[in-house]
Parts: sequence; C-alpha cells; structure tokens
Amino acid sequence: MMDSEARQDLIRKYQWASKIRFLCFTLLFLFLMLMKVVGGYSYLNAALVSLIFVEAVLNQPYNFFLKRVNLYRFQFYQMFVDIVSISWVIYYMGGIEAPIVNIGYYVVILWAGVVSDISAVFFAVVVSVIMYTAVIILGHFGIFPHISHFSYVMPLPHLFSLLLGHVSFLFAFGYFSARSSQLAKQLERRKQEESLRHTHKFLAAGYLVGSIAHDIINHLVAMRAYVEILLEKASSGPAGDDQRMMVDGLKHIKDAERNSVDLLAKLMQFSQKPKEKFVEVDLHHVIDDALELTLPIRKMADIETVKEFVPQSPMIMGDKDQVQEVFVAMILNAIDAMPKKGKLIIRTLSLLDNELVKVEISDTGVGIKRDQIERISEPFFTTKESGKAIGLGLTIAYGIVARHKGKIEVQSTLGVGTTFTLLFPMALKAT
Repeated sequence: MMDSEARQDLIRKYQWASKIRFLCFTLLFLFLMLMKVVGGYSYLNAALVSLIFVEAVLNQPYNFFLKRVNLYRFQFYQMFVDIVSISWVIYYMGGIEAPIVNIGYYVVILWAGVVSDISAVFFAVVVSVIMYTAVIILGHFGIFPHISHFSYVMPLPHLFSLLLGHVSFLFAFGYFSARSSQLAKQLERRKQEESLRHTHKFLAAGYLVGSIAHDIINHLVAMRAYVEILLEKASSGPAGDDQRMMVDGLKHIKDAERNSVDLLAKLMQFSQKPKEKFVEVDLHHVIDDALELTLPIRKMADIETVKEFVPQSPMIMGDKDQVQEVFVAMILNAIDAMPKKGKLIIRTLSLLDNELVKVEISDTGVGIKRDQIERISEPFFTTKESGKAIGLGLTIAYGIVARHKGKIEVQSTLGVGTTFTLLFPMALKAT
C-alpha cells in the first residue's frame, strides 16, 4: 500500500509530466499552423487536431481522477495513450519522413525511468517499437492510406534500414533510462540511509549524554551533602585564620558544585525535547556576550577579532542561552583551528527577501579536510588531538540550531581557513 507521502510525490511527478505534455503538443500545433501559413506542407487535418487535443487537454492527471485510480497502474494507461498518439502523429506527418516526432517516444521512455521502475521502461519501449513499426509498415504497404509529402517512394531495403536503426536506438535508450533510474534510486536510497543513520547517532548521543549527566549530577548531590556537613562543623569550630580559610574553601566547592549541576542540567536538555518558550532575541547582543565570555581565551591565543555587523540588529525567536551556547562553541572551535596568531571574523546579514538572518564565522586556521566536513556534526567526532576534546561542541550546536528551525553550512580550504554559515528564521525586521 502506497503511503501518503509517496503518493503525493508521485502525483507531483504526474503533474510535471502533464505540463510537459501540454507544452510539447501545444508547440507542435503552433508549428503545424506556422507551416500552413508560410505555404509549406499542410499537415493539419481533423484527425491530427483531435490527437493533439486529446494529449494536451484530455490526457491529464486531474485531481478528481487521481483520487479514484491506482496510481501505479495509471502511469501505464498514460504512457499507452501517449505512445498511440505519438505514433498517429508520425503517421499523419508522413511516417518515416517525420523523424523529429520520434523524440516523443524518448520522452515517454525517460519519464517511465524517472517516475517508475524497469517494468514501466520495458513497457514503454515495447509498445513504442510495436506501434512505430506497425505505422511505418502498414503505411508503406498501403494497408493504411499512404501519406507522403514527396513524390518519392522509399525502397523497401532503405525503409527497413531506417526502421531497424530507430528500433535499435529505442531499445538502447530504454536500457540507458532503466540503468539511470536504478542508479538514481540507489543514490537516493543511500542518501536516505545516511540521513537515518545520522539521526540515530544524534538520538544515541542524546541518550548517552543525558544518562551520563544524570549520574554525574547524582554524585555531585552527594558531594554537596558532605560539603554541607563539613561546612557546618568548620563554622562551629574555634575562630581563626585556618577556620576562615576552611569555610571559604568549602563555600567555593559548594558554588562550583552548584555551577556544575547547572551546566549538566543544560547538557541534559540536549537529549530531551525542549519546551517551546522562545522569545525575541537580539542576535548582536548574543554574539557580543559570547565574545565577552571567550575574551580571555582569545587574548591568550592572540586572536584578532573583527565584527562586521549590519547597522540594524536582526531579531530571531529563540532561547538566548542556547543561541549563546552555539556561538561560544563556534568561537572556541575557531580558536582551536588557529594554533598561532590568526583572525576571527564574525559577519551578520539580514536576508530580507526570504526573511533569514545569516551569520558567518570565519577563521584563518588550518582548515578541515573534505571527508571530515561531512562528519563534524557527528557525536564524539573531533579533528583535534586525542584528549583535547570529546567531540560534542559542534554536535550540540547543530542540535540547537536545528531546534531553532535554522541550519549550518560549512566551507573550508586547507591552509586558508574555515567559514561556518548559520541561518536563522527572522522573527522581526530590525527597526
């Protein structure tokens, strides 16, 4: 049973085919009219005009008809009507003297390969060969009234030579269409499998991160309890410098534990569906905050930072902390890519035509290899040296951007640098 998505996709292909059919037969009619006007051969007659009308108007996938038929079988009906009409058009235009109309056969065969499978291609080729051969042979031997625009009767050997050439090419083109269809479907299936595998990796990473973060929080809570006990004992002890130092130290440990729990709680959100409580976020302010957080690291790495912002700050709908986390991850990633002095460029652009906000983050680092670009969003994949990173920064960034209905694109040249392009839907045109 064909699912709704596949059915809609097939209907869209039928509709495109109908547009091509209408255009082709309309152009054929205009060509025949032009030939009549300029005094050429008058191909037009009632039968030919009727055939053109059938193909351009009647043989269309109208919605009321598609709802009542088997779509897979419907394609064979349409191909059969197309081939019969093309064959009769060839007959009325002089039979083998009208080779240009043969293109119609190739269009039908190619369409069968794109829309359907090998059986549809085989059907289109066989019916085309049978109809074309029948029209040419029956017309040549007078079984059909002979139509020719030249006072010349083609010798039988010449006729069979041309006929055999056309038939051979139809079969060859059918093989090409079937093979091309197979390859295209294999590539599409491989793409879908990769997409599904990529999705599963994200889900697995989410579950793994959530589970580990939950266990660490449990340990931190236990640490908090011990710190509270020690802090209570230290506060009740004899006053003195050592006592004050111990109390201050325990308070610092308590603060660090609380901050760690908060960070792990945010990390756990990566494995859970976030609550849709997005508000308007000033993108320039978020980027400035991210730059402020990374300022010490940028100074230590001797990184020159250049901001190229549009005059009016673009607004997006989102979670300010999550969006800031994305830019922090991107900035840190750029810093790591520049082992020596480098330049970090952050550029914003409001794409008002399609209501998108574009942010480019460029570095002058070592670049990323082409085969690695496809994997940088994978959990636990990293191009850094072992022990320096666990490969979750960009994974989390990709997840956050996806939840904000945006996307990330990457361009990189080895030895020159890398540019990450982030696209977010615009919440409000800047004022």
